[in-house]
Amino acid sequence: MKQTLIKPLKIGVALFATFTIALAGCSGKPVDQATQEEKQTPVKVVNVENSSLKIDTEIVGTMKADVNVAIMPKLSGELVALNVEKGDQVDKGQVLGKIDDRDLQTTLQLQQAALQAQQAALEIAKASEKAAKTTVTAGDSALNAALINWQNAQKDLERTKALYEDGAVSKVEYEAAITREQNSRLQYEQAKIDIEKAEIGVESSQAQLKQTELSVKQAQDRLKDATIKATQAGEVVEVNAKVGDTVGPQSPLFTIVSLDPMIIESTVSAGQLSLFKEGMKVNIDVPVLNKKFIGEVSFISPVANQSGLYVVEAKIENKNKEIKPGMIGKFVIDQTLVEKAIIVPTSSIVEQGGVSKIFIVEDGKAVEKEIEIIQSQTDFTAIKGDVKANDQVVYKGQLTLVDGNLVKIIEEDN
Repeated sequence: MKQTLIKPLKIGVALFATFTIALAGCSGKPVDQATQEEKQTPVKVVNVENSSLKIDTEIVGTMKADVNVAIMPKLSGELVALNVEKGDQVDKGQVLGKIDDRDLQTTLQLQQAALQAQQAALEIAKASEKAAKTTVTAGDSALNAALINWQNAQKDLERTKALYEDGAVSKVEYEAAITREQNSRLQYEQAKIDIEKAEIGVESSQAQLKQTELSVKQAQDRLKDATIKATQAGEVVEVNAKVGDTVGPQSPLFTIVSLDPMIIESTVSAGQLSLFKEGMKVNIDVPVLNKKFIGEVSFISPVANQSGLYVVEAKIENKNKEIKPGMIGKFVIDQTLVEKAIIVPTSSIVEQGGVSKIFIVEDGKAVEKEIEIIQSQTDFTAIKGDVKANDQVVYKGQLTLVDGNLVKIIEEDN
C-alpha cells in the first residue's frame, strides 16, 4: 500500500521541475547578460591641457616703512616752540620746532658788523695800492725811469772807475759816481717795495674779508640750525620733548615714518636669486589683511649676509595705510617648471606595477593610456604619452577602472 503512494509523488515533482525550466526559457534575455549591459562606472573628467606647468613659490618677508628717520637737533638749547605732535602728517622741510636763538642772533650781528668794517678796510687798501702804482708808474715812466737811472749810473760808474784807474779823473769824481749808482739802485728798489707793500696790503685785506664772510656764513648757519625741520615727508610717530626742555644732538627729538610706499623685505637663498630682477612686478600676499598687492622689486643685495642669504626688497603702494610695519607678507612668484607639455590633474594618474597610466573617455568607455611623468606637483603633472589636448581624462573614479569599462560622466569640469 505504501509503495503505491510513493510512485505518483515522484512523478509530480519531476513534472513541476520541467515546468519551471520551460518558464525560464520563455523569459527573453538571460539574467547575467542584462546586469552586465546596465553596469556603468560613474566618473568625473576634465579636459587635458597642452600648456606649461607652473607653481607659485612663496617666500615669507616682513613689512617695514620706506622711510624711517630720526630727527636730531643740530645744537643744544632750550626748546621754545613745538609745532607738531604724534600722528601728524608733515611735508619735507616743514618746521617741527625751534630752539632758543637769541645768542645766535647776537653773534650774527657782531659778525655782520665786522664784515662791514673789513669791507671798508679793503677799499682803503685798494686805494693805497692804486696810489702807490700811480706814484711809481705814472705815465709808465717812474719805475722804468728808476731802473734806467740805475742802469745809467752803473755804466757811468764803470767808465769813471776805468778813468780813475788811468788817472784821468780824481778820486772825488770816482766816489761821486759810486754814490750815484747806490742812490739810483736804492730808489729803484724802494719803488718796487712800495708797490709790493700796496699789493700785499690789498691781499691781506681780501683774505681777512673772506675770513669774516665765512664767519658770517657760519653764524647764519648756526642760526638756521635753531629751527628744526622735517628731512622727509611722512607721519610723526615720536616726539621726545616738550617746550621748555633742554635738547641737543645726543638723542632724537622726532621720528618720522612714511607708510606709502611700504617695503617688504625677505632673505632668499642663492638658488632663489634667479626668481628676482630689479624692477619686476611681483605678487605680495598679506595674510592678516586677507589681501594681495602688486609690488616692484627695488633692491637685491649683491652679497650674502652672515647666514649666507641675500636680502631682497620690493615696494608696495599703500595709499590707505592698511599695511603696517612688522606685518608678515609673502612674495608669490609664478615659476615655470615645464614649458609646453600635456598637463593633467595629478589625481588622475594611476600607478600599477611600476607603470604610470591614466584613463580617458572615448565613446562612453574608459581607454587606458600608459604615460611618462615629466614633472609632478600636488595638483597638476606634466606627462608624455598618447594623449592630446582636450581629451577627457578621468580624475575621480579611475581607481576602479579597467580598459574598456563603460563609464558614466556625472560631472564635467572645463
